[in-house]
Amino acid sequence: MSDLLLRLARRTDLPAEVVAGAPKVTVTGGDRVLVENHKGILSYTEDQVEVSCGHGRVRVRGTALLLRAMDEEMLLITGKISGVDVE
Repeated sequence: MSDLLLRLARRTDLPAEVVAGAPKVTVTGGDRVLVENHKGILSYTEDQVEVSCGHGRVRVRGTALLLRAMDEEMLLITGKISGVDVE
């Protein structure tokens, strides 16, 4: 994401995901991850799901991971979540 868009988001008090399409990751409990503004799945196993997010990626780690829902804007991963990395 460009520095200009990040500065614009800060100055207008708008979330970066709205202004620049940055990923929005919501973890609920230890068993559900919602990723918004994704660009597709890079890899998918029961232990790890990597999601492209334009200028980076989101990696969800855990056990018994399952892709429950996906459309062009969001995807939902369930299972026992042990960690989420945003790069």
